[in-house]
Amino acid sequence: MSERGSSTSASMGLGRRLRWLMGLRLVVVILFLGSATIIQLKEEPPFPLSPIYFLIFLTFFLSLLYSLFLRRVSRLELFCYLQIGCDLLLETGLIHYTGGLESAFSFLYNFSIIAAASLLRRRGALLVASASSILYGGLMNLEFYGIVPRIALASSRWPIPPGYAFFLVFVNIAAYFVVALLSSHLAERLWKTGAELEEKAADLYDLQSLYRDVVANISSGLVTLDRKGEIISFNRAAETITGYRAEEMVGRSWQDSPLSACREIGSFLELGSLTEPASSVEVQTSRKDGTRVPIGISLSPLRDGTGKTVGLIAIFRDLTEIKKMEAELRRADRLAAVGQLAAGIAHEIRNPLATISSSLQLLREEAILAEGNRRLLDIVLREAERLKLISGQLLDFVRPRFPSVEKVDLNSLLEETAFLLQRASDQGTSSRIVLEKNPLPVLLTADRDQLKQVIWNLSLNALEAMPEGGELKISLSYSEGEDGWVRMEFADQGRGIPAEHLDRIFDPFYTTKEGGTGLGLSIAQKIVHSLGGKIEVESREEEGSVFRVLLRAERGGGRDRD
Repeated sequence: MSERGSSTSASMGLGRRLRWLMGLRLVVVILFLGSATIIQLKEEPPFPLSPIYFLIFLTFFLSLLYSLFLRRVSRLELFCYLQIGCDLLLETGLIHYTGGLESAFSFLYNFSIIAAASLLRRRGALLVASASSILYGGLMNLEFYGIVPRIALASSRWPIPPGYAFFLVFVNIAAYFVVALLSSHLAERLWKTGAELEEKAADLYDLQSLYRDVVANISSGLVTLDRKGEIISFNRAAETITGYRAEEMVGRSWQDSPLSACREIGSFLELGSLTEPASSVEVQTSRKDGTRVPIGISLSPLRDGTGKTVGLIAIFRDLTEIKKMEAELRRADRLAAVGQLAAGIAHEIRNPLATISSSLQLLREEAILAEGNRRLLDIVLREAERLKLISGQLLDFVRPRFPSVEKVDLNSLLEETAFLLQRASDQGTSSRIVLEKNPLPVLLTADRDQLKQVIWNLSLNALEAMPEGGELKISLSYSEGEDGWVRMEFADQGRGIPAEHLDRIFDPFYTTKEGGTGLGLSIAQKIVHSLGGKIEVESREEEGSVFRVLLRAERGGGRDRD
């Protein structure tokens, strides 16, 4: 703790103890006032009460002044000496008016000495004991030698022998110093103990804060259970993974929580131990919204300071992204194998296919064929061209050509591609393309032909999804709020994609359309990934699909702001 912080803490503690002293002083004064009143009502008092009442009301007045000035005083230690000094004078006056050497109130100095020990430690206690001795001894001498008139009691035994008077003064003064030493020793012990407690409390608070911060900010969910299986704590990551708030989970049984699928927790609660230390399991659980989430749970015993098992710690994490990555890796392995096979087949087919196409073309031009045979020859030529297209797509997918990088304006590229698509003969006139360009040019540094192929493949896929006609909406936007993504959206009004097919639409050769090759979306995704972007898809059956291409602006120079 810093010196300034320690000084502030000490000052606050002194102020608090000073308030206690003021409160206790008022309690003692009220007791004196009540006692004096009772004595006056029931019998003749042994000493005059008027000076006593004056001292009592003077004490009340001084206490009021102390309260008013307490908040304004900066030097509290000096203020303590002032208050205790006034108390000593009031106590001396009380002893004088209640008989002096014969007074029963000489013990009141001890209260001031104890207060000084509590407020000002040993030095203050000894100073107050010395002041008490001087005031008491001085008063007794002045009264004994008649310098100050003595207040005679009703049952006075005056004159008191000098030896006995000296003995009384000596005993009281010795008592004052003994009380000062004992009370200051106890006060020192209390101060030291209090300082140690404050230090321990500060350390405990720091440790608790560190624990809360660590538990709250770890990326894994953390849940603790007691021996009954009730949830004790539920951290922020657990809230994110399960969708439940900690307030909903704490105090609930584990069987009514997202961890209910983990049978190992039940085994632990029955047996009191884990089958394996820090055992880990993988289960499927349900979020609050009903979605299923794969989680990996590690279990370990929760022990107290003595090593006794008092509960269970469950640390878990969402495996959704890991499962996706594993699926992507498996898919990549399959694609690599398929790609190698397809590349070999495509390469071997292209040469004989070119020979066949050329021969059939010559035969068609030079031979005299019947009308039926000529139609059959035309079909063969078209199918040969189709095989040539498929083999070319295969080679483009497996062995893409080296890109020719240039500045590409996406607005003009979308407009050009949409114009060509609208007039494509095989799409007829029942489908309509609506293009929403960005108000400002959006420039990317990329291969123009590759970008055009992405736009063409996605647009053609959308138009083919609307055999009865509909509207294809193509939009282009740029948003700084989304980390600088350039966004192209292709929204159709087709039949939509069934949910069970969504995970496979980008797989090579996977198609649900008659006559499709299953390579258009795969090639588009591969090109987008090579540009550092990504393709997203949203689809609802009978409502249509939206394909979204996101490309990082910094890869292509961002947005032209001129």
